[in-house]
Amino acid sequence: MRVVESSELSNYKVLPFDLFTENKSKILEAGEVLTPGKLIMLKNYIRIYAEDFLDGEEEKKKDEKKKNSSQRLRNFSYEALDPQDFNTVINKTSAMRQETQIKIKYFYKRIFDLFIQGFYDDGVLKMQSLVNIIRNEIYKTLCKSGKGSRVRLMGEYELCHPLNVAILSGLIAKKLDYPSRAFEELVLGALLHDIGKLRIELDGESAILSMNEEELKEHTTIGYKMIKEDFGLSEAIARVALEHHENNDGSGYPKGLSNDFICEAAQIVNVANFYDNIACNRTHSVVTNNREVLREMLDIGTRKFSAKILYTFIHMFSYDDLGDFNDMMV
Repeated sequence: MRVVESSELSNYKVLPFDLFTENKSKILEAGEVLTPGKLIMLKNYIRIYAEDFLDGEEEKKKDEKKKNSSQRLRNFSYEALDPQDFNTVINKTSAMRQETQIKIKYFYKRIFDLFIQGFYDDGVLKMQSLVNIIRNEIYKTLCKSGKGSRVRLMGEYELCHPLNVAILSGLIAKKLDYPSRAFEELVLGALLHDIGKLRIELDGESAILSMNEEELKEHTTIGYKMIKEDFGLSEAIARVALEHHENNDGSGYPKGLSNDFICEAAQIVNVANFYDNIACNRTHSVVTNNREVLREMLDIGTRKFSAKILYTFIHMFSYDDLGDFNDMMV
């Protein structure tokens, strides 16, 4: 037995060995993923141990366990997901069925787990299938909705936000009659617009929430490189991640681009991203309903947003949508 160093227990790592207490009681098994909750639990132990040497049979079992864990992580489909396996908040007023709300969040979570573990090719394929689900299933009901509150998923920000941004961006693109290929690239770019934050969180010593604003701004350039180099996706998709925080008046980042120098797909995602962030109360403004969100966006106007994109978006929804967001969540 040997003492396990803290450096061996990083966030979302797949354990290559069993963990034991000093009395040889097993804590975790090889093949398990070190989630933040498990890492917090491990801090309760003064020392944690692992076996240094394993006989051939035990080594074989460990390898088989890791292989099975990897297969479980990678082999899933939207159709086969059971909504009862995933506990989440739903928007009871949504135009989407409750089962659909649960499954699409569950599916996105499973895809994101692939990215965390470095299975980029698998994650991209699943993400492309998610684009088709949004286009072929989600919009059947959402395109008939005249209320922004009925379009949004609610609950866990890390799951709902990228999905909301993708869905809203796609709705704008539909209004602008985007051709099929451009539409798919836009929605995929919207799903991946914040992917750079994953690399910051895994590489940094601090969690994202404790980082300062300048550190977080790096997620745009990091995301751009990940999408092109790690995921092998197009420049058009990567530019969405790079430019979605650029503003119409040149006050954004990372390059301070303005007006038509910002690609239109990123301008669309900028509008959808801001809308969902303010509706989730992730900005300095406190809002309770959809009208307040739209009013805030109109007040900001073309300083931040393209006029064409902003007013296309505003006209999609009723200004009399006054339901309290908190009352919609169950």
